[in-house]
Amino acid sequence: MKFGEQIKGRRQELGLTQAEVAKKLFVTRQAVSNWEHNKTYPDLNMLVKISNVYQISIDSLLREDQKLKNYLEQGRAMNSFSVSYGFIWIMFGLSYLLDDSTKVGSVAWDGMAAIFFLAMIYEELVSPFFLGINRRTFYRSGKRPDEKLSVFAKLFYGVFVLAVIISVILVHQGMSGRYAASVLTILVGFQYLLRKYIYVVKS
Repeated sequence: MKFGEQIKGRRQELGLTQAEVAKKLFVTRQAVSNWEHNKTYPDLNMLVKISNVYQISIDSLLREDQKLKNYLEQGRAMNSFSVSYGFIWIMFGLSYLLDDSTKVGSVAWDGMAAIFFLAMIYEELVSPFFLGINRRTFYRSGKRPDEKLSVFAKLFYGVFVLAVIISVILVHQGMSGRYAASVLTILVGFQYLLRKYIYVVKS
């Protein structure tokens, strides 16, 4: 039995309406309807809440629907990939601070640059296949179709824009562009590290 059929049947057994379930889960009624019609799936955190409200084990929900299991595994893979990629961006950002006027510093900087560009090629060519995401969808937005930006994301990008503006002002006032590039690259890295908080499942 598919996930949607399972929760619909259980909801009816409990004598609950979609609106009542939505209120308990703090989502919209449309979200509950989409789950029941297998149009979308909840993330792992929401699945735990569904298990409590519907009084049904998570194991049972997963065992009955392989697509749900694959969806959750894809989400974990994407978050893990983003964390690794985020650390590469941060390390590259820190490499701007290396003194490349010395032989050792020059080799270290070149090494970090090579790792960074190899990682970018990997992301562009391999990650959509690895994550099980349509290549066009991935290139267009870097997220799955059922995800949206969270409130945290809007605040984060607001800070990023502010950092860009401040960096431009400071560079015009004589600050080395390397420091500005370092800060902005590190912020991009944090965007990847915090991906699970930046994108949330549409409700």
